Amino acid sequence: MSKERMRILVVDDDPSVLRIVAAMLGRWNYDVILAGDGLEAWDILEREDIRFVISDWMMPGLTGPELCRRVRAADFAKYIYLILLTGREDKMSLVEGMEAGADDFLVKPVHRQELRVRIRAGERILRLEWQLEERNRHLSAINQTLTDAYATIRHDLESAAAMQKALLPPPLRLPEITVDWLFQPSAFVAGDMFDYFVLDGEHLSFYQLDVAGHGVPAALLSFTLHQVLAQGAEEQRVRRRNTDRDAAAVPPQVVAELNQRFQSGIDPLLYFTLIYGHLDGRSGRVTLTQAGHPRPIWLHRADRRTELIGGGGFPVGMLPELEYDAITFDLAPGDRLFLYSDGVTECANAQAELFAETRLMALLAATADLPVAAVAERVGQALQEWQGDENHQDDITLLILEWEPHA
Repeated sequence: MSKERMRILVVDDDPSVLRIVAAMLGRWNYDVILAGDGLEAWDILEREDIRFVISDWMMPGLTGPELCRRVRAADFAKYIYLILLTGREDKMSLVEGMEAGADDFLVKPVHRQELRVRIRAGERILRLEWQLEERNRHLSAINQTLTDAYATIRHDLESAAAMQKALLPPPLRLPEITVDWLFQPSAFVAGDMFDYFVLDGEHLSFYQLDVAGHGVPAALLSFTLHQVLAQGAEEQRVRRRNTDRDAAAVPPQVVAELNQRFQSGIDPLLYFTLIYGHLDGRSGRVTLTQAGHPRPIWLHRADRRTELIGGGGFPVGMLPELEYDAITFDLAPGDRLFLYSDGVTECANAQAELFAETRLMALLAATADLPVAAVAERVGQALQEWQGDENHQDDITLLILEWEPHA
């Protein structure tokens, strides 16, 4: 408790008892307030901040036990310690007083040392209660600070998520190529990013990447990578150096350049997986390079058959001086190519069972006759139903490319 002198309310209808008790308390350096009966004591308790009461049992108007019951029922902001003075020594009186809310008892006549010991015991209890109040106030202040900080962080993350989503390209409708996507970040901002663009009027360049980890650090790197790759800036630099004009060499060179540029000597876990490729709108030929990213799925529309492409490759940013290969294959009219992050196949249900490649491939085959936009929506619904809610543990990204040339 604080260093201030404790105020003790003494209640008794016997003036001699009041004088004796008040004299003892005054010598012990307590502030004493006197009340001649229970009703007067109640009026004082309602008006003043008093934490300690010594009350006679039998009084006119309001007895000691009745005063105790009224105090406990009032639910004061601070705890009031109650000692009853009584001439009774039987156990039933003790039970009655405890049930009324008394903390302690003194049997009349009051002995000086016993009174002092009982008051000190009450002081210790009140001191502990005060310390608990102070600790709770301190914790409440900390909690409020954390709540305010979390609200600020949440607002900033939501703003960042809105900015990140604004960077994503709109669905694309070209004469021969249709592109659509599904994007569901795990926690406001994501480490997944993708884009597509036409550079020379003949082929569509596309990429999908997944930065290791989640949240703000992953999102910051994905923002940086988006700026580097935006509208084919990195590819155009590679093309200017590609004197042999071999188009199939461009995707692996782009990935190799990124690998050299984004080596992290600070955090060995700061790396990303990537697929970078081209789709020729005239021929349907796909050329792509994989760097640790999940293998794309090729849907053969004619027979509703799905196929995994490639072998994986090595993530970007882990080891320098790596060489990357290109994979080339030809889509048939109506075929689709699906790029996805591992958040799709590693989405787990309540039994910790993963959605997995086989289930995704079966779903994509079953939706072969749906428009690409409807396929993206259906995959999102399937993942939500599989997991049971929308709170994904990892970023969910699905990129769909369909080649349908004019007859």
